[in-house]
Amino acid sequence: MFIDSHCHLDAYEEFSGETLDSLFDRLRKATAANYDSAGNPTTTRTLPDASNGQSWSSPKNANENLVCMPEAFVHVACDPKDLDRGVEIIEKYSFVYGAFGIHPEYVSVTTAQDEARITELLKHPKCVACGEIGLDYHYGADKKKEQCKLFERQLAIGLDSGKPLVFHLREADDDALAILRNANLHDRNIHVHCFTGDPEFVEELLALDANMFIGFTGIVTFKSAQNVRDAASLVPYEQILLETDTPYMAPVPFRGKTCHPGYIPYTAQMLATIKKMDVEELYRQCRINTKKCYGI
Repeated sequence: MFIDSHCHLDAYEEFSGETLDSLFDRLRKATAANYDSAGNPTTTRTLPDASNGQSWSSPKNANENLVCMPEAFVHVACDPKDLDRGVEIIEKYSFVYGAFGIHPEYVSVTTAQDEARITELLKHPKCVACGEIGLDYHYGADKKKEQCKLFERQLAIGLDSGKPLVFHLREADDDALAILRNANLHDRNIHVHCFTGDPEFVEELLALDANMFIGFTGIVTFKSAQNVRDAASLVPYEQILLETDTPYMAPVPFRGKTCHPGYIPYTAQMLATIKKMDVEELYRQCRINTKKCYGI
């Protein structure tokens, strides 16, 4: 069993045109078809090995014999206009929990009222984290100062709430580390989600005085992402989280398609290969890690 520790279920509906009820029903049926009563896959699929130059193409009819329904989901609502939808989702489904924050891409449209709304939503009984918050200089390099200020304000809100923190840190290593080193993160649970940096950055994050967890998505299976695989090799398996960031970045062999939480087994297989451990042991440990981080 596994938990998708970071997904955007509302965006999945928008991107795919499929309702969540339909998706969950489809994933349950896939689980029954692909796994036995003990949870073992009835067939196996070996992912291509980038180091040996194997093909990383995504066939039109990619094999779905590892698709599985997660045990639980952490739905992340980080667009100010989608906060109410996030509440609807976590209140409708018993197995879906929520994280609320403001993504750095919305820095230009965020209001004081939005930030006050986040403060209130963090009190919701099914809210398990503040996030995703952080910095993204890939698309927002022209708003660096504004992003840093928003991150600092959101970080203060999250710390005051006592909830775990979910960080989005993309191509902003120096500024992110400066802000985090200036904050009191002692004994705080932190999920750096969808890690895309290099080994040096992950080492800096792991050295922070915090309970640090690093999340990996389907990106770890991409041929172009050797830096992410190298970073994953340095993260202790007690600090790895499985996530999809649904509906984005579906793993090989589904790259280019709309991602959904049932694709986690493909990411897990790659991480198990990187960590030189049995995939079932990886599942077991990541489940423990997610429960430690989020308390679910």
